Amino acid sequence: MKRVMFDLAALIVRILIGVIFVAHGLQKWQGGLGAVSKMMGQSGVPLPQLAAAFTATVETVGGILLIIGLLVRPAAVALLVVLGGAFVFVHRGHGILSSSGGWELVGALGSVCLLLLVLGGGRASVDQVLTHWYRRKAEHRHAAQETAGASAGAAPAAPTRAAPAPPAESQPAPPTQPMPRSTPAEDTTAPRQHLPDDGSHRPGNLSDQDMSDLDALYNDEHRKPPNR
Repeated sequence: MKRVMFDLAALIVRILIGVIFVAHGLQKWQGGLGAVSKMMGQSGVPLPQLAAAFTATVETVGGILLIIGLLVRPAAVALLVVLGGAFVFVHRGHGILSSSGGWELVGALGSVCLLLLVLGGGRASVDQVLTHWYRRKAEHRHAAQETAGASAGAAPAAPTRAAPAPPAESQPAPPTQPMPRSTPAEDTTAPRQHLPDDGSHRPGNLSDQDMSDLDALYNDEHRKPPNR
């Protein structure tokens, strides 16, 4: 509720103050800038012709901007500059009342311009409409960027083909060692060479009787039946 009341009050103040400034500006244009610059020169304003053109333009254009609520703060700054110059060079030293050339009107208009500079023109203004439109556009752009980022993150990644495994290096087979040849065991059962029975090759110089006894013993061993 308070914000609504402020917007309504700001709208009324802007329109009223804007109408006052437009009226003063049009008065200067209609009366001629020559008369205005002459008056300013008599008041000690430097560069009176340039100051007259600047004052008439700022009052007219600034008043229109306040009425429609466009560029309220820059317009308030420009109007404060004009009002400050009028106070310093024209109305200072003449008291407060405007009937005696005092700063009554200048002070009232300057106070309103200062409030508009600090608080703005309210929501019922072109500035607020443009600000709201720009903010909505920025939000849509930000939402679109977030959506695009989320879509890009959710997109399936392209399957990557696995790199073929490098061929195993063929290692040379270990050289086969030749199997050692088995040397035939000395055949102990080879038949004994029959030496000539001349008694010279008999071991131990055995006699014929001894040899016959050994042969008989050997034959008896082979004739025994196996143990049951």
